[in-house]
Amino acid sequence: MPEKKYATDYTAFDQMVISAARMIKNTDTVYVGVGLPMQAGVLAKNYHASNCTIIIENGIVRASLFPIPRATDTLGSQSYAEQLSGLFYVNCLAQAGYITTGFMGGGQIDRHGNVNDTAVGDYRNPIHRWPGSGGGNDVMSFCGRTIVILEQSKRRFLEKVDFNTCPGYFDGKPGRREEAGLPPNTGPVAVITDLAIYSFEDREMTLRSVHAGCGVTLQKVKDELSWDVRIAKDLKDTEPPTEEEMRVYQEKIVAARPSFTIQPPGGRPPGPPAAR
Repeated sequence: MPEKKYATDYTAFDQMVISAARMIKNTDTVYVGVGLPMQAGVLAKNYHASNCTIIIENGIVRASLFPIPRATDTLGSQSYAEQLSGLFYVNCLAQAGYITTGFMGGGQIDRHGNVNDTAVGDYRNPIHRWPGSGGGNDVMSFCGRTIVILEQSKRRFLEKVDFNTCPGYFDGKPGRREEAGLPPNTGPVAVITDLAIYSFEDREMTLRSVHAGCGVTLQKVKDELSWDVRIAKDLKDTEPPTEEEMRVYQEKIVAARPSFTIQPPGGRPPGPPAAR
């Protein structure tokens, strides 16, 4: 194989989206929400996973290429789609085991992979309220594996989420998902942030790599967590974007951003309400 040529001019945000896209396999059927998950899905479809099928949470099924949409339901996402169904239909596909990978964002996440998209603070008197689950609960509950992508900050990465909208591994005890009636061998497998990549070991988030190429340090990662994170024995630096990945990313994702609003990192309330 030819030697990879790595890019030298990229940001931590670029690294996050590209690292997330790498998680998608060519044979995957991917259930994505709008925002960062959509960016990762469209990038993968245009680069290394052209045969994957992307399912948008309102029921649009795309095996063919499509431009990144500004929302879940647009003319761009609908035009020439292989199928226009509905939320109930695609959720039934997930429950039946036909969707291999779920891709979602979130407002808060905790050490056991539970995601909050409902409210910050007390449910009945919240500090901040998001629109709610959308398709997020179904993504986390039923897809074969779920990947969470969100920007990392201490107020969003908690020991325990304020409200469990999308169940990860609950309290981390074995069998808790099955006790709740969820299919076996499902649940979160990775968390991708603008600082690091995490996997799950024994149902607990485990630091796998640090975005050192963006100037991120291990201490910076720890500073933006609310618990003493488990660290993999083979902790490494995240693989930087290649020049070719950056080219496709710039053409298919970055070039499309002027057509819709993208909040800059740190510019949101305690989480992206639409990135489910």
